[in-house]
Parts: sequence; C-alpha cells; structure tokens
Amino acid sequence: MGLMTDNLPALYEGVSQQSALVRSKGQLEELVNGWPSIADGLGKRAPTEHVAKLLPSAPANALVHEINRDASQRHIAIATGGVIRVFDLNTGVEAPCYAPNGWGYLSDVTDWANDVAMYTVADYTFVVNRKRVCSMLAVGQDQVASSAAAWLNRTHGVDDNGVSYGPGGDYQYDPNPTGTLTGTVQAFDKLPSTAANGAIYKVAGTDETNFISYYVRYSSGVWDECVAPGIQNAIDPGTMPHALVRRADGSFRFIPFAWAPRRVGDGDSNPNPGFIGRTIRKVFFYQNRLAFLYDENAVLSCAGDFGNFWRMTILDYLDSDVIDVSATTTQVSILYDAAPWNEGIILTSDQTQFSMTNGEAGLSPTSIAIKPVTSYHVNTRAGLATLGSEVYFSVERSGYAAVREYSLISGNSEATTASDITAHVPRFIPAGVSKLVPAEDMNALFVLTDGAPSRIYAYQFYWLSSSEKAQSAWHYWEFGSGVKILSATYIAGQLVLVVSRADGLFLERVTLQSGSKPANAPLQVHLDRRTELTGAYVSGTQKTTFTLPYAPTQSTFRLVRGSGAATRPGSLIDPASYEWLSATSLRVPGNETGYSVFGGNKYELRFKFSQQFPRRSDGTAITSGRLQLRTMTVAYQGTGYFKTEVAPYGLDAVSEEVIPAKLAEFSGKIVGAADLILNRPVLHTGDYTFQVYGDAAQATVSISNDSHVASTFVAAEWLAFYWNRA
Repeated sequence: MGLMTDNLPALYEGVSQQSALVRSKGQLEELVNGWPSIADGLGKRAPTEHVAKLLPSAPANALVHEINRDASQRHIAIATGGVIRVFDLNTGVEAPCYAPNGWGYLSDVTDWANDVAMYTVADYTFVVNRKRVCSMLAVGQDQVASSAAAWLNRTHGVDDNGVSYGPGGDYQYDPNPTGTLTGTVQAFDKLPSTAANGAIYKVAGTDETNFISYYVRYSSGVWDECVAPGIQNAIDPGTMPHALVRRADGSFRFIPFAWAPRRVGDGDSNPNPGFIGRTIRKVFFYQNRLAFLYDENAVLSCAGDFGNFWRMTILDYLDSDVIDVSATTTQVSILYDAAPWNEGIILTSDQTQFSMTNGEAGLSPTSIAIKPVTSYHVNTRAGLATLGSEVYFSVERSGYAAVREYSLISGNSEATTASDITAHVPRFIPAGVSKLVPAEDMNALFVLTDGAPSRIYAYQFYWLSSSEKAQSAWHYWEFGSGVKILSATYIAGQLVLVVSRADGLFLERVTLQSGSKPANAPLQVHLDRRTELTGAYVSGTQKTTFTLPYAPTQSTFRLVRGSGAATRPGSLIDPASYEWLSATSLRVPGNETGYSVFGGNKYELRFKFSQQFPRRSDGTAITSGRLQLRTMTVAYQGTGYFKTEVAPYGLDAVSEEVIPAKLAEFSGKIVGAADLILNRPVLHTGDYTFQVYGDAAQATVSISNDSHVASTFVAAEWLAFYWNRA
C-alpha cells in the first residue's frame, strides 16, 4: 500500500463518453449549465435575461428568422398561422407588418419550420415557400405593367422628378413593346431598310453565325433585338419568392418581388429559367447575384440585376448573363443548402457536398462549376453553419446526432475533410437537430434539437494551430420541463433565444462575455429569465409587492437585492417569505424599495468527475490494483458558493455546502446557503479539500451550484491509497 496523488490541471475539456481509461484527465462524466473557458476555467453559465413576451401562447409550429441589418436594426420574423410577424430583437416590440397583396403566397404552407425558408440581404428578407411551384403568366402579360413589386434597392432618396424612393418601393420592369411577326430573313443585312413601327422579323442566321436565330423589332428607324411574339415571357410573381422589406419608418411590407420578363429570343434560344415548373428550396447571394437552389441546380441572376434570370442577347454570351449550373454526380443530389466557404460556395445534398467556384477568370456562365468534394450524410433541416474557416453540419444516426467540422486539410489548398467533432460523445445529442448556431468570436457552436427541446447543446473549441486543438468541449444547458427553445442566434456577444414556455412565447438573451453583470447589481445574478424589478411598499402591511412580466415557476423563483441596497447588496430575499398574490405578483416582508431587485428562476450548474486512475509517466492508466480515494481538492476562483456531492461506493451521496469566503474567515467552518440570505455574497479564490474515502472504481464525485452567485473551478487533485496486486 502506498499514498499517491495526482492532479487534474484543467477542467475545460467538457464531457466524454469514451471509456474512463482513455479520457484525458480534465474530461468529465457530466456537465450541465456550465461554461468551460480556457482563460477562466469551468464556471456557471450566464443566465437568460427576459426581454419581452412576444405572443400570449406559443405556436405549435413556426419558422423563426433573424434579420441582422446592422447594429441598430435587428429583428426577428416569426412565420406561422398564415402570416409573418416581426419583432425588434433588442426590445421585443412588434413592428407593423403589412401585406398589401395579401398572404396568398403562404396559403398552402402546413409545416412552417420546414416548408418556408428565409434569407436576408440588407433591408430585404426573401421568403421562400418550398411547396409553391414557380410558373409563367399567360401570353401577352409581359406587354402590360405588372402589379406593384419590390426591387432590391439599398438606399433612400429622392429622384430627379422629386419622387421618393427606398427599399421596398414599388418597382416594375418596363413591359415588352408590342409587335407583329412580319417575316423571316437569313441575315441581319437582309432586313428591309424601313418598316412599320412594331414590325418583327426573325433572323434565321447563317453558317457564319452557326445558324443562331434571333428576333428584331423596327422602332423609329432602328432594328432592336427583341423577343419572339406569341409566347409566355413573364414570370408569375405570385409563385416566386416574396420579399419582406423594412421601410424607412420601421414598418415591414410583405410583397411580391419584381421579376424581369424575357426580352430577347424564344423558348429555344432563351429558354425559361430552370426553376419554372419546379419549387425553389433556398435563396442566397453570391458575387452581386441573387441565387436560387432548385432540384440539382443553382441558378444565379444577371450580375447586378437581381430580378433578371434571362439572357440579355442571343448574339453572344455575356459574363453578366444568368448562370444555371447543375451538380455533377452520378447520384441524384437534390441541393438543400448553400454557405460561403473558401472563396466560393459550399452546397450540400442529403449525402454529397459540392464546391461552387469560378476560378481566377471571374464569375461567368462559362467559368462556373459545381463539383463534388466529399460524401457525407447531412441533416438537411439544420443545414450548414459557417464558423471561421470551417463549415459545420449535423448527421443523424441511430437516435443520436453527430456534428462534423468541414475544413481544408492542412497544407493542401483543395483537399477537404469533415472531422466528427462528436466522436468522443456519440450518444450525447439526441436526433432531430433543427439548427446550428455559430458564435465566431466565442469559438463556440450551439445546437438545437427536437430530441431535447428544453436544452441547448454547446461545443467550445480553441485552435492551437491549423491542425491541433487545445479544447474540444461538449456540454449542454438545461432550461426545465415544458420549455422549448424554438430558435437561437448569436449577435455581438449575446445568444438571443426565442423560447416557448407554458405562459407564452418569449424573447430572452444570454450575455456570454466574460465578467458581464447587470448594471445595477454588484455581481452577476445567476437567475434564468432574470428581470429587473421595482417594488411597491405598503406601509400599512409593511410589505413590498413585486409585479413580474411573466408567470415564473414559483418553487424556484428567487429575488436578489441590487447594488443600491445599503447593507446587503447582492443578497437573497428569503424565499420562505414570498407570498404569491397571483401568477405574476408576490409580496415580501419589509421595505425593499429604493433600489433594483432582480427576479428569476434558479438553475443548477452540475458536473461529475470521471473515474480516476493511477497513471504511468506517459499518462496511460494503470488498471491493476485498487485505488482508494481519500480526499479531493478543487481550486476555484471568483466563487461565492458550491456544493460537493460524494457517493463513496456509488450510492447514498453525501452533500456538503460550501461558502468559500466563510471557509477562509472561520478556518474551515462550513456555512450553508442560508448565508446568501443573511449577508452580501463575496467571491473568493482558493482551494477546498473534501473527503471521499471510497473505491475509485465505484465512487462518484460531483460539484453543483444552484444559487444565484458564481462559481468557477480551474483545477483539481486527489489523494489516495494504492494497492498494486502482486
């Protein structure tokens, strides 16, 4: 028998489902509601902050889209129940949203989360009904002015005629001129020198022009190239993606977009766009062109002319012409998503990834190509998420989801790979991933899944070099039974959430920046749905009443005094004294006015250490013998409270509450959570040793914190007796 010790130098490596024998020292068995940071250590995650109640009841099925125009104009659009509603992302205030042409484009949508897609360009959010088949208008409709439609104009102003213009203003392409087919000639020089205005001739072409035929129209002494008469030339805007446009007054309009008619040629020389007779699945923007995905194709508008999907002349192929390119593969590869990557676009079907690039010659119909680069099965609902130089996508398998990290192979400018970043947690994320949310400046990826709607799964990483990571940590946040995270987006240090709860649909946010706290609180207040309250004191009852903007879970609701409280800022108002007057109102004894009070529901940070082993000098575990743990020591910083839970033989856990500042002050005397009611919380840095006295193969050791104060752990070590079997 010998006494030995070992350390866990860092606790920021997240969860592992590998055998404890091969885990790194810092990987954990479990981590809930934590935030492992290389710089700070393993701390309690930041709380959600209540922003606004968006709807009195949560929709059963909805699409939520974030509109991030600029730092001052951010909104969320919620499509459900046949309409779209828009809310300010910072305040939750609803913006007026009109549909002067009606909501008919969305009338056949039943599954809003899957049948509708949105994509934002400046003030324009393109709305795609994936069930609507695109079609052409009747013959002759290209010769009359179309109904009011939107044009992709990014600026506001007044034109030379004194007419105001701006995003979402009415715009129509000029109608085609009328004319009558008068005759056919072999070559342009065979045309008559004069003709009646509107006379149209077909120029059949010669061997010198490869017998390319085209049409010309006589007008004011000039022959202009034109379209063949008597054919369908106008795209039906009612079947095409619509635009949700922000106006200068802050309102939104849902209107058809303006689509150019065919101007030249006929159905053979200038055929209908490929999406006619098909459904569009995705809108994106690439090199000053509006682009659609349909079937196995990507089609891009004329350069700078976002509503024009036709050739501009039959006599030549222009670099600015419409581009329609298909995926080159032997399999059926319906394209579902597109994302910018590696100076081009990555496209994906359900089992193949493609690169769409144009080389150094510039983007043109002759230079662009879509070629397969990898073959991975993809969850097409979640799609692609770009984060830095990598693209992430999810894969469903056997009831669980994996996430792959698509990147260039180091040292090779073209070869790609998609590493499974969930390889060490293969049964961690339940299947049904609905969204991947990248947070680039936080080095984090968040995952929403229908398999666990009340959770957000988080992946944190840190690259040491182009091929090596110092951190690859998975964990999850739990928001409680009955809660569903409908959507999330990361903007400027905040994770903004749309949350379905029993009392409605809510807008909430999580501030992820290290060291953040409310302006009127001395420390971070770790309460979910946190809201800043002002009490009303009634001298007759000597009680203070608080009215809440939502109906909380009363059993876990807590009130915390702000920094203005004279004697106990940051302390907890005793929950035993809460008297609930209604679902959204309560009162407490005494005068709790004159300063801010923060209310919210408590939540628990919890992590469980992996099984510990004696190790050889090379770090490999020694499996022979018996390791009897005596004590564990955790090093912490900026910590106000935590609780240790030890089950020496896997059962009958013993809990111990720790107030670190009191340990230092009273030489190890343990004071429970009641101290957070009696006194102002103090964050302390140090270490704490607690007893285990159990077989390492059976003992479980956990740390938790369900209080409103912070706790952060940077390292741990254990002391044990070891018997080696001879």
